[in-house]
Amino acid sequence: MKQTSVLERDAALDNLPRTAAPAGEALNITVVYHDAATQAWAREVHNRVTKLAGRECVRATWWKISDLVEPAVLAGAVSTAMRADLIVVAIDAGEGLSFPFNVWVDTWLPHRMHATGCLVALIGSSGQANGHLSRAREYLRAVARTAGFEFLLQERRLLVQKAPLFPGLALGSRSNLHPVELRPLVAVGRGVVHRAA
Repeated sequence: MKQTSVLERDAALDNLPRTAAPAGEALNITVVYHDAATQAWAREVHNRVTKLAGRECVRATWWKISDLVEPAVLAGAVSTAMRADLIVVAIDAGEGLSFPFNVWVDTWLPHRMHATGCLVALIGSSGQANGHLSRAREYLRAVARTAGFEFLLQERRLLVQKAPLFPGLALGSRSNLHPVELRPLVAVGRGVVHRAA
C-alpha cells in the first residue's frame, strides 16, 4: 500500500470541495464522532473544507456515535450519509467500533444515492488501542472502497480529558450554585464530599 506524506494528504483535503460535489451544488458533509476530543478534530476538517468551498456551499450534519442508539437519530444519520459527498468519521480507536456505529454503516452503505465522494477517517487513540486501531483503519478503508469513495486517513494520539468531579465548579466556568451554597461544601479525601455542620 502506498504511504502518503502529510503534504499529499493536505493537498487531497484541499481538493475535496472541487471534486466531491457536482459543480453548482452544495457539498453535503456528514460527520460522526465519538466524544468532545474527536468532535474538535472533525471540526478542524470541517472548518478547512468550509474555508475552501465557502460557507454558503457547505451543508453539514453532526452525529455523536453514542446517540445512534436512538431510532430517530439513527434514521437522520443514515439519511444524511446516503446523500453525503463527504463523510467524516472521527473515532477513538481505544474504544473500538460500537454496535450502533456498525448498524449506521450497514444501513446507509447499500443505499448510497451516488457513487462518488470521500470518506475522511480520523482515528485517534487515547490509550491502549490493543489492535482496535488497525481494525478500525481497515474497516473504514473497506467501507470507502465499497461506497466508491476516496479514502483519506489521519491518525493522532488523543489527550485523555478527565471529567471534573463537579462540572459546574470547573475553573473558568460559571457555577450553577449560588456562592452561599458553596461555603458548606468541604472536600474530604478521595473526592468524597460532605456538608460541614
